Amino acid sequence: MITLSKYFPPIHIHPILWFFIGLAVITGTFMEVFLIFLIVVIHEFGHYTAARIFKWRIRGINLWVFGGVMETDEHGNRPIKQEMIIVLAGPVQHVLIHIILLACSTYALLPSSVLELAFQYNATILLFNLLPVWPLDGGKLLMLILSAVFPYRKAHGYTIVSSIFFCVAAFTASLLLFPFTLSTVLLLTFILWENRLEWKQRYYVFLRFLLQRYRDGLDSKKTQVITVDSDATIIKVLSAFKRNYRHHIYIKDENILNPQKIDERAYLQAYFGLKQYRITAKEIAEYE
Repeated sequence: MITLSKYFPPIHIHPILWFFIGLAVITGTFMEVFLIFLIVVIHEFGHYTAARIFKWRIRGINLWVFGGVMETDEHGNRPIKQEMIIVLAGPVQHVLIHIILLACSTYALLPSSVLELAFQYNATILLFNLLPVWPLDGGKLLMLILSAVFPYRKAHGYTIVSSIFFCVAAFTASLLLFPFTLSTVLLLTFILWENRLEWKQRYYVFLRFLLQRYRDGLDSKKTQVITVDSDATIIKVLSAFKRNYRHHIYIKDENILNPQKIDERAYLQAYFGLKQYRITAKEIAEYE
């Protein structure tokens, strides 16, 4: 028996999108909201298709105005290049949509008024999603770039701070330079709220990154040595972990004879397996 769940993920519509749909019915702008909704769905299924190709574990897709979020159980432990392809698979759909709209325009398959709106919304949603704002595609690309340079915990924190700064600047500019529109204010307020929640949950995001690494391991040939003081706490060492690298921890202490490079697995085991949340690097070295 063929089930839709085998080919399509669970789709959840955010309350703010229901609000805009209701507002569209009241104000007679249902066609505009329908076009936006359709473009967003096609955009998200670009992400979904690419993720399925790479066999990601997908929990579902959350849709909201001008975008959506595909939720997965990967938590930053897949290759950066792989995730970048999945992130870019969404914006690529807008190029395909543009080609389809050109064909519809050439053969007069749709009314000119609908085509004009579709062209406008397709370009607007594409540009909007490429802004360096979390959780938009531009924000995810920023996170991936920072992850290639900084440890995961720092990269995530820097991404959210940059995103909030950009949102505040955009919010201020929209109030000072452009006519007041309720939809713009609601959209920027929603994104700022999402960034606030992400900032509050940043420690748990970091722990999910480590926990999956502990459970599934890391399939990477890249290695990196982390040099720490003997009294460094375990969480300080774990905070230095980067994406796509397997780490060897080297303790810098004159009192330790023949210091060895300890594999990251010992630290993950101490934290998640043995629940040693306050143990130091030196104490872990003594166990090895």
